[in-house]
Amino acid sequence: MFTNEQQAEHRNAFIAECRQKAWGALCHAAYIEKNLDDLLARYQKLQAEDATYAADIKELERALDSHTVDNRNKRKDLQEKRNALAPQMQAIGQSAQDGQKAMQQLLHSVETNLDLATHAETWEWKEQSKP
Repeated sequence: MFTNEQQAEHRNAFIAECRQKAWGALCHAAYIEKNLDDLLARYQKLQAEDATYAADIKELERALDSHTVDNRNKRKDLQEKRNALAPQMQAIGQSAQDGQKAMQQLLHSVETNLDLATHAETWEWKEQSKP
């Protein structure tokens, strides 16, 4: 069905395609890794902000004027700000998990395409003998 020359031509093209796919997948994984680093930095910033609010609330609870309406309102405002951070932090966490999963799939694709290119270096189309 294929001559040796045709097989060599298709083999070389296929190997190049597999390597291109591996390169593309690895580039994509590196891009996701960069975005994950940015997500982690945002998460840490929100976490620090949350800790600051928590500390401020505790400080107000221990203050001499903790029984006043003004103090309770300040604590309530801080708690509302703190509560607003939770969904943001949860969304970032979910995005990070999704990014990790995508990176794993891409890295698996890199390995598969490189293995396929190696396999193609020696594989050839063999005609089935007819009975």
